[in-house]
Amino acid sequence: MTEFQLNGLSSLTHLDSLDPDQFVHLNKFELINLPLFAEIPEKLTVQILLKCEYIRLEPMQLLLSPNTKNQYLYVILSGQLSAHINPNEIDKGFRIVTGEVVGEVSIVDNEPPTTYVSALQDCLLLCIHETLLWSDFIQTPGAAKNLLKLITKRSRARNIGIQKSLEQMWRLELIEQELRIAHDLQTNMLPQKPLLAEFTNIEVDAFIKPAKEVGGDLYDAFSLDTNRLCFAIGDVAGKGIPAALFMARSITVLRTEMIKSGDLLQTITAMNSILSQDNPQCMFVTLMICILNTKNGELQYVNGGHNRPLLGRFGSNFSYLQQPQGILVGVNPFAKYELAILQLKPGDLFILYTDGVTEANDSLKNQFSEQRLLEFVSSQCEQPIVNLVSGIWNAVRDFADGADQSDDLTILAVRYH
Repeated sequence: MTEFQLNGLSSLTHLDSLDPDQFVHLNKFELINLPLFAEIPEKLTVQILLKCEYIRLEPMQLLLSPNTKNQYLYVILSGQLSAHINPNEIDKGFRIVTGEVVGEVSIVDNEPPTTYVSALQDCLLLCIHETLLWSDFIQTPGAAKNLLKLITKRSRARNIGIQKSLEQMWRLELIEQELRIAHDLQTNMLPQKPLLAEFTNIEVDAFIKPAKEVGGDLYDAFSLDTNRLCFAIGDVAGKGIPAALFMARSITVLRTEMIKSGDLLQTITAMNSILSQDNPQCMFVTLMICILNTKNGELQYVNGGHNRPLLGRFGSNFSYLQQPQGILVGVNPFAKYELAILQLKPGDLFILYTDGVTEANDSLKNQFSEQRLLEFVSSQCEQPIVNLVSGIWNAVRDFADGADQSDDLTILAVRYH
């Protein structure tokens, strides 16, 4: 990385803060090219950078301690830090190098740091306060994915060092902490409940339960204008960190392309093309995206190899809808998709789900099945939508009867009034 400029600032001592306006002006190119801000538009990055703080540390200077609450995510601009268990054994810790982050664990779980972190040499740090992290940074498209990448990269590097130098218990603790961070980051990427509360003539609720700490399922719900809302559900192939990264990429591209065009066919076609590129692991996502016009009840939807949705007409039983043509998203960049249109009437209920619902197993490997899901929702159609969504999860859990959850599970339901 190019050395950062400290013109006029060289007389500052350790932990002295630098003037953000001057520092960002002098180092704009280097800052916007940090891995944490990869693919984020320059204008948005600069807005965040100007709200950050910048500090210097001298060698051996303590940054984080288990005895003190932390409120910052730190990005190492130059120098190296050490994360060490014992306060006087800085040379025996894990090295955190330029471009990496530290402090995220204590911000996410709101507890004091679990290790000491000290400077191994002269260091320059970018400091993102927790308020700025959750209010501005994490809501920026692509930001959560970048942070997940940095955490995963360091997790992989740490695993090698842990196996050579630390006891098994310490290794497991670090992994669990970072997986909890990834879980919380994924949760913060999803829309906050109550969903679409500004639309008074609909009810929307969702539930997601990863099979591991992090997973590949996703859902989204957001407004396009005063009458139209978009909601979507998806299921990335696989589980764990790789699926979580592809999930983060998928939901970022979905929001970006949907807001850009407001058109379902253009959105899913663009998503398929983008996700097919730079995809050496051949990962893919099943996806269903819908636009509901709350003024007239018209529901448009496209399908990318996802499960059949359920439609409950007011006063009638539920039934499965036939899906419009569309293959898995991210497999063939030239794939074609079809648009389907459905007219909802007051009281109609639309339910989307991932195969973690219908393919949930009990101890004998029996599946919950589409038929059980159909029978359950038909018996619960009069329930408030929040109760219906939670009821589906409870029904699946009761059916599994203690068997391990084999796949991520997500439910999204919309009732039109």
